[in-house]
Amino acid sequence: MVNFVDEYPRQLDERGRIILPAKVREKMSETVYVTRSMSDRCLLLFTQEEWDKLAEKINRLPTATDRNAAAFSRLFFGKASSADVDKQGRVPISKRLIEYAGLKKDVVLVGANTRLEIWDSEVWEHYQAELSDDVMMEGILKYDLNI
Repeated sequence: MVNFVDEYPRQLDERGRIILPAKVREKMSETVYVTRSMSDRCLLLFTQEEWDKLAEKINRLPTATDRNAAAFSRLFFGKASSADVDKQGRVPISKRLIEYAGLKKDVVLVGANTRLEIWDSEVWEHYQAELSDDVMMEGILKYDLNI
């Protein structure tokens, strides 16, 4: 299992590509998957291994009989794109995903355990400023993490 941590300031080049840091690149497979976050205005980047695990979970949803499950599956996979990491460690991001997340030139890759999140730098700064210091404690208590 791959675990991503830390924040990595990056820039989108004129062709919509992000260069992955060497530290991140060594954990990546050749093919990665990028999709929309369902909860925030950012993108989610998964390794092949993690994408396969997610796909397996989603395949167990009752999409033939549950409209919400079917809609989720369509949006999750239909809005995603696969990309090959090139020899320079660049990942192309589709124009529609760049537009969805409002990415400008300066972006941040945020480690989120089994995935990376891709945020516009300004949006990421604003998001963090909005969080209260109690969020960590509330999460620890709510999810009984006992750390």
